[in-house]
Amino acid sequence: MNERVFEDEHGRKVIVKVNRSNIQIHSEKKDLLDYRFYLDSTDLLKFLKEQAIRIWKSFHPKEADSLGSDYCEFYDRGTDANGYLEYRNEMLIFESPSEEITLLYQFNKRRMESFIYDMESWFNL
Repeated sequence: MNERVFEDEHGRKVIVKVNRSNIQIHSEKKDLLDYRFYLDSTDLLKFLKEQAIRIWKSFHPKEADSLGSDYCEFYDRGTDANGYLEYRNEMLIFESPSEEITLLYQFNKRRMESFIYDMESWFNL
């Protein structure tokens, strides 16, 4: 598993964990249902795109065209709950599926394609 830590100007950190089938974003500690990470630079977004291209050979950013490709929500089997992701005011806003885990969000290939598509339209990746 590939892992990298990113920190914003406010000292908030996210940990990106990459495995063969998904890309997860974690916080450093539990008990964080609502977490905000400021995109002061595009380093995190560039890393996510690089890793997506590496693990999914046919990865191509494209607009969300179904509920399954919309990254605003994902289902976590371990907690039997949904997590959420939103981009607003130059920050990523996560709502973790549970305060008992560090997982903030988990991308599959299709959700990452639509996320990167949107980020490319707002940032010059």
